[in-house]
Amino acid sequence: VLAASPQMTEEKWLGAVERATDDYVAKGVTTAHDGGVTTAMWKNYMTAHKRGMLKNRVQLLPKHGWFDFSLAPTVQCGTPLTKDGLLSMGAVKLFQDGSLQGYTGYLSNPYHSLPDAISDGSWRGYPIYNPRELVNIVTRYHEEGWQVAIHGNGDAGIEDILNAFEEAQKAYPRANARHIIIHCQTVREDQLDRIERLGVVPSFFTVHTYYWGDRHRDIFLGKARAARIDPLRSALKRGIPFTSHNDTSVTPMDPLLSVWSAVNRLTGSGKVLGEDQTVSVLDALKSVTIWGAYQFHEERMKGSLEPGKLADMVILGENPLEIAPERIRDIPILATLVGNRLVYGSL
Repeated sequence: VLAASPQMTEEKWLGAVERATDDYVAKGVTTAHDGGVTTAMWKNYMTAHKRGMLKNRVQLLPKHGWFDFSLAPTVQCGTPLTKDGLLSMGAVKLFQDGSLQGYTGYLSNPYHSLPDAISDGSWRGYPIYNPRELVNIVTRYHEEGWQVAIHGNGDAGIEDILNAFEEAQKAYPRANARHIIIHCQTVREDQLDRIERLGVVPSFFTVHTYYWGDRHRDIFLGKARAARIDPLRSALKRGIPFTSHNDTSVTPMDPLLSVWSAVNRLTGSGKVLGEDQTVSVLDALKSVTIWGAYQFHEERMKGSLEPGKLADMVILGENPLEIAPERIRDIPILATLVGNRLVYGSL
């Protein structure tokens, strides 16, 4: 399908960025992350910045195997790439498995139910890299000083990722690396213990519970495993700072929906999925503000309103700490400010 797709020209890409920034700031997003930047995309971002097309900040995560690392002026995540700080350096991005709803997430136990094409009932998905290859890749980036962010949905894929992070730290000890597991959907309790010990940051795709919760329970995982997807409270009990992301264009950009999902864990059919993994509104808000800044080494400049930090903020129509939790997703965005610029709405 991709081979038959029309070529993405620079002008089309720039037009897409312009529309995307309009969409993001309308949802109150002051900093976005592009989790898989190729060489061409890097150059296009620089062009978009020169033309003044960016309304919000964007952190660029170079995609392993698709990026010319000679273009990167630094390995330090959070380092501004432009004087105004609209573009900044992110972590190296890799993938270790796919998605549960595509039967490509890598699980330690078979899927709950399987299509007719997979007849023996043993299908667990698959890894993208064999364990030793992943260790070698991660160790090389870790030695060079990079932060590493790896996509992992299934617990077997997460195990491979944690093994790679641990091997890299054994070979080249480095405090405060803050390597990241993106999605971290079916992480087990014992794996959360390792995440805490290694200082890894889980970035949960919290709206899994809303968009796919019913199907995870009935088709892909079964009741017990589905109730534990994106286990926010288990992470919180260990003092692990986690983030809640959207995955545009897989799901629409909507941080308040992430907060709503973290607090309520309601599926598309309105059923609660894993009530014991809900968190407070305040902790859910932290997962899209200060903990997001912490995840990418930017907590000294953003994520909370304090003297000396960037004046990035969103003005909400209602206080999420005071209204009924089920109404959080419907709070209107009145204004979004990036630095001293009003980029959406009015004051």
